[in-house]
Amino acid sequence: MSPKKRKRRPAGRAPARAGAPAAATQDRDPDSAAPAAPPAEDGAAAPRRRVSRTPVVLDDRRRWPVAVWIVLAAVWLLGSPLFLVFFLAEGFALVGEPAAGAGMRATAWYLLGLLVCALGVPLAGAAAAVLMRRRIAALLFGAALVVSAVPLFLLASPAELFDAVRTGLTAEPPSGGR
Repeated sequence: MSPKKRKRRPAGRAPARAGAPAAATQDRDPDSAAPAAPPAEDGAAAPRRRVSRTPVVLDDRRRWPVAVWIVLAAVWLLGSPLFLVFFLAEGFALVGEPAAGAGMRATAWYLLGLLVCALGVPLAGAAAAVLMRRRIAALLFGAALVVSAVPLFLLASPAELFDAVRTGLTAEPPSGGR
């Protein structure tokens, strides 16, 4: 055998040849790399040496980013429609009334929650995915950001949304006793 082939083969393993006797290939333990121990002189088999079978971790990928992205996706998927419904319900309740401070403040908080869930969460997820070099997660969170931002900005510009939140949060409570 050439030296190159000898280096590739582990010690104790001989190649099976077509002309090799059957006894040379059958006295091996199929689970171990080393050949079985030869029988003792008195006919009893010698004890076999056990090979340690410790599993080797080949791919040590961290699982916590996946959990974080699942939580962020759930907040985006559940929080955006929920705050949109709350915002619309509170806004429609204010249609017939004069500018009431408590109603305006609640509407502004719902709008702020909508903006955080619809724009902030996908933006944070995309930024985290880019920093961790997870291309697919970054693309998915970027798509979620576009899906949320396009309808929101078609209804009102970012400046109008910011102004609505600022005006609603600084609204004065009505000066009158109830």
